[in-house]
Amino acid sequence: MSYIDIITESDSTGELASLYKRYANADGSVDNVLKVHSLNPASLEAHCALYVQSCHKPSPVTRAEREMIGVTVSKINKCTYCQTHHAAGLRKLLPEDRKHIADEIFAGNAASLTAREAAMVSYATTLTTNPSSITQRDIDQLRTVGLSDREILDVAQTAAYFAYANRIVLGLGANLEKGEGELGQVPTESRP
Repeated sequence: MSYIDIITESDSTGELASLYKRYANADGSVDNVLKVHSLNPASLEAHCALYVQSCHKPSPVTRAEREMIGVTVSKINKCTYCQTHHAAGLRKLLPEDRKHIADEIFAGNAASLTAREAAMVSYATTLTTNPSSITQRDIDQLRTVGLSDREILDVAQTAAYFAYANRIVLGLGANLEKGEGELGQVPTESRP
């Protein structure tokens, strides 16, 4: 399941058991990306707070757009775990006639994106591959397609969150869940 010891749901007690319950998926499962924090519940809570804020709290950047960013960043970082989870989540958020976009982004193809979506994905790509190269010009390109400064902040935060999550998953060896539940679920804390 990971390169380090973890505490499973059935062995958890106290604060960890409470956090597992709070951040469980709708089917009651806890994703492995969260279980790798089990030796430090405060770390688990901090990770989840950033995740919920970046991906699920109200934002002028839609949840689907944030998932597009997540799949893009995860693809670049070769984090199959996050790429797979968030492509599944994206698929659920897209209307039927756009579901193919999840597979295209998963494969690294942004051809079917709107100008707004393509600009966000392009910015997230640069922020992931060469963050020191970001200049005012990159921000102006986002403004040109209609993004407000608040939206630009949320795009940057989403890309940065996925860079962090990818490194936790890859650095600690969190494996993709097999047969433990449906991918792309929304944690309990994030559901309305």
